Amino acid sequence: MHLGDWQFDGLNGGTFLIDGGVMFGVVPRTLWSGVAAPDDLNRVRCVNQCVLARNGRQTVLVDTGYGGKYGSLDRKFYAMEQGEPLLDSLAALGVGPEDIDLVVLSHLHFDHAGGCTRYDRQRRLVTTFPRAQHFVGRREWEDATSGSAELQSAYCSDNLHPLEASGRLALLDDNAEILPGLRASLTGGHTRGHLALRFESAGQAALFISDFCPTTAHVRRMWCTAYDTYPVETRRRKPQILGEAADRNWWVLWYHDPRVAASRLRRDARREFLVVDPQTRL
Repeated sequence: MHLGDWQFDGLNGGTFLIDGGVMFGVVPRTLWSGVAAPDDLNRVRCVNQCVLARNGRQTVLVDTGYGGKYGSLDRKFYAMEQGEPLLDSLAALGVGPEDIDLVVLSHLHFDHAGGCTRYDRQRRLVTTFPRAQHFVGRREWEDATSGSAELQSAYCSDNLHPLEASGRLALLDDNAEILPGLRASLTGGHTRGHLALRFESAGQAALFISDFCPTTAHVRRMWCTAYDTYPVETRRRKPQILGEAADRNWWVLWYHDPRVAASRLRRDARREFLVVDPQTRL
């Protein structure tokens, strides 16, 4: 997909299966199963569509999937792919880890930040992208490193410590310009520091919305994940953010949707928003 100076490529950050009740929260199974058919264990399929964005000057990676550090039990529980699917996906485009200039993370849950770090041949934890500056929301970093008992299960220290030790970590506040044509805005909701990223060029824009609205099935106000730390904030802000995308005819880049990689949105009196111009790949 091209948008002005930006070229977008969708990357496989690893597919997985997750309980449908977790993915759709308070929405009854009789409703969500109509849009995401569960398996015999009540699990639905999700993708991690990371985004490689290039403008001829900078090579930007948005989110990193779950990486390759997880053991056999975790992989079996989530039906994770073997190896490091993100690096395989980059290699298919002729891009190596050392070619990435910037890594921008919407938030620090395992399926978004796990691929930032890996084990080297001596089983030492290192950053996966050795030259890249890593951008994280300031509030997100504060919560992830706070040691709060209620947040410990949400954040894995193996995904965090190498970033801090690398000296290439930058913390973002709301409405921060990362570089010309790329801006981060605080959504909250899913986590206190969750970010959306907006790419702009030639009068066009694309919004990477991540887990604030993880799939096209979640565009309704009440359709939120059970992982949302502040679900009321998600429900309050989602119509505002999606409404702006619809009114301005922005592309929306979807992270977890197994069928739609990008689309536009249109307001609808009955359904709140309709997905239009769906694209199966970037």
